[in-house]
Amino acid sequence: DQVAEICSTTCSELDGLLEHLSQLDEQRLEVVRKTTALHEQCEQMVQDQEHLSKSAESLAERLDFYDRVADVARMLDQGQAAASDADFGSVLDQLDGSIMFLESHPDFCQAQAYLHQFEHLRNRACLAAQTAVQRSLEKSMAQVEQQLREKAGAGAPDDTRVFYTRFKAAALNHRPLMALLHRRMELHESYGSTLEKLEEFYVDVRLRLIRAPVTGHLQSVLKGDLQGAELEAATRQASSYILDLSKFERECFEAYFELRQPQEALRLLLDTVASIFYKALRPIVIACDSIDSLREMADCLQMDVLGPHQQSATGELVPVMAKVYQLHKDVQERLIFCVENYIREEIKGFQVTDAALDYPASLYDAEPGRDGEAEPASSSASLQKGWFPTMRKTLVILDKIYRVLELTTFQGLAQEAVDLCIASLKAAALQLERRAPPQVDAPGGQALAVLARDVDAQLFLVRHLFALRERVQAFECDLVVSEKYFNFSNVWEALHLKLPDGLLGILKPTMRQSQVDSKRDIEAELQAACEALIALLAAHMTQPLAALNGQIGPFISRDGVDWAQLKAQPFMSAANLRTIVGAFRSNVSERVPFAAAHVRLYLAAGGGA
Repeated sequence: DQVAEICSTTCSELDGLLEHLSQLDEQRLEVVRKTTALHEQCEQMVQDQEHLSKSAESLAERLDFYDRVADVARMLDQGQAAASDADFGSVLDQLDGSIMFLESHPDFCQAQAYLHQFEHLRNRACLAAQTAVQRSLEKSMAQVEQQLREKAGAGAPDDTRVFYTRFKAAALNHRPLMALLHRRMELHESYGSTLEKLEEFYVDVRLRLIRAPVTGHLQSVLKGDLQGAELEAATRQASSYILDLSKFERECFEAYFELRQPQEALRLLLDTVASIFYKALRPIVIACDSIDSLREMADCLQMDVLGPHQQSATGELVPVMAKVYQLHKDVQERLIFCVENYIREEIKGFQVTDAALDYPASLYDAEPGRDGEAEPASSSASLQKGWFPTMRKTLVILDKIYRVLELTTFQGLAQEAVDLCIASLKAAALQLERRAPPQVDAPGGQALAVLARDVDAQLFLVRHLFALRERVQAFECDLVVSEKYFNFSNVWEALHLKLPDGLLGILKPTMRQSQVDSKRDIEAELQAACEALIALLAAHMTQPLAALNGQIGPFISRDGVDWAQLKAQPFMSAANLRTIVGAFRSNVSERVPFAAAHVRLYLAAGGGA
């Protein structure tokens, strides 16, 4: 019983222990559950804390864009923004960043109001930079003007460098600011507008500074009555001065501003500088009537300015070269006008005098053989004595304008001058032919005097046409001029009731084209003159035979004539034939040497043979 009781008590205690263990396990499980829940809540709180921190930081960053208004406004009020390039760049970074943020978030609170404030501040910043640079430019201009007054008072010569030293020194402080505005031109138009205003103000300052001194210097170079070589030297000096000045102006502009395309301010600056040069020389060109002076001036502009600086026409000095080219065209136009007047007055309007027609006496002063050396037409030594004045004037004027005018223009003037020269030579030859021969008492002398007169007229023309052909061929161009014109002959036909194509045919003129080849005309005139000379000499030498032929012709031309009776005619007698043959041989022996001497005289003394 005691054992059973012990066992029962033990079992009861074991059951109690098992119950306590079961309760303890339940409590453990409850602790584990609560601990797990606590860990989960802590993790969630940590995540919430991190999210809230990020939100606070994001909110602070966004609020910073709003807070920048006061900071930037304070800097602008204190004048610190334009004091240094770093501060100004920082201010612009803040402004541009805030504006971009507000433009990308227009739904934020008061975004539009703050956006307007930032744009206003940006305009203030640009205006502050613009004002600082403008004051610096005005200060530099005042310093340069003071130096110029001091030099003028001391009588010192003008020094071009004084215009640029102060400006280039000041440019070192402002170039970074200009580069900053140049880089930000694509961000907003206000930067481009500020930069353009600064460039315009710079150009205005520079032009106010240099306009009067440059004009005065050019007037001092071009003063007086300049002619020929003096005008050429003055033009060369003025051109060199304005080219150097333009290069210095461009370098000074580049010291301040970045180059871009297009850049209207730089173009305006160089164009105005070149206009000062153009306005100084153009009155001289308009007032000049000397062909030599105009030719020298045109040649100087072409060879010394336009030619060497041809590469600049596509680069840095385009506006300057444009003005120089315009002046060169003005000189050419004035030269063309003077040449046309010269051709009209000195060649077409030439009044023939007895001294001009003193042939062959004027040939004895010419140097024999000198003209036959085939000298180039551009050589002044090729203009020989014994030439008719109109031909000398023609070749002189063509030699002066050759390679100075454009080829087409030269061809037109040369064609006109050569045609008028040929016409004057033919008119002079006709006057030589019409003059009365001298009276000669020697037997047969009067016939030789008539022959001399006729031969002189023809050889005069041949001689000059030979020389003209050689000189004209030396010009490396074709003297061919094409002319187009309307033919209104159908109107005349309509007046005779010949209506082509109905009534509308009257209103339809036809286009015609003609060509004038002066070189071909010279060849044709020369051939005709040579043939006339040959015919003249043949007629004089064969005059007895021609007289006999004049008697034979009418006899054999009669109807029913018997040819056998020709020998019985008095003019066919042996004595008469011997007389005619003798007269012919006498003519040949007398007149051939006479004609040969004339030919040698005319063609050897500068005639081009």
